[in-house]
Amino acid sequence: MATVPRRPPPEAGQPRVGERARQQLLVAAGEVFAERGYGQATSKEICERAGMNSAAVNYHFGGFEALYSEALAHAHQHLIAIEMLKEIAASKAAPRQKLRAVISMIVRRLAIPEASWEMRLISREIISPSPAREAFLKSEVLPKMAVLRGIVAAMIGARREDPVVGRTMLTLLAPGMLLAIMQRDMLTHLMPGFAHASEEIEPLIDHIERFISAGLAAVAAHLRSEGAVPTLRARAPVHRRSPLASPSRLRSKSTTKH
Repeated sequence: MATVPRRPPPEAGQPRVGERARQQLLVAAGEVFAERGYGQATSKEICERAGMNSAAVNYHFGGFEALYSEALAHAHQHLIAIEMLKEIAASKAAPRQKLRAVISMIVRRLAIPEASWEMRLISREIISPSPAREAFLKSEVLPKMAVLRGIVAAMIGARREDPVVGRTMLTLLAPGMLLAIMQRDMLTHLMPGFAHASEEIEPLIDHIERFISAGLAAVAAHLRSEGAVPTLRARAPVHRRSPLASPSRLRSKSTTKH
């Protein structure tokens, strides 16, 4: 009896054929969704772009809406992964340093959204929510907001559930929302002093962190003046280009012996 040759196993770290096809379809779908939006995209166009037959969407994802939901979740993880956010929050760095690390990650992703279908897809979802919105908020956005809420509460010295933390979150997230939905040419036209973000990433991060930190300090001072919270210990100033701009630096910082 002839021996059937075995297909060699995939190399370590390499995705299997089925997973590669699934990833290829996800990227093609993300590009189409980013260009056309949920309402105008079709499974036919997605499969054609991926070089697959029309049954691929159902086979790999179980349907069109499930494919969109996964593309959207992937895009938000690309913006800021929950694991990285939790790592920052759990570090021993001062709250302001944690905040800067979060701001740095988000601004670097949002500053040039045209270069990434992930960021363009998020922008579309913000402007024109899809039927996947509720599930997306529950699975991706709210868990990350909860971690960020803890960082903000620590900075202003309030309880996490205090309404003032929610108001503070609104003003904290506003710059990122503007970067997410506004086209760069319009942004530079309305704000002539604003250079293309790719040319001034570090100054932009510095400015946003300084602006937000000053606002949070003012909120904390107001709460203390009303006797709502105990006096907070002075925070060490955060210098430009803080070494805590990445989670790996945060991890090494927390394990350093003094």
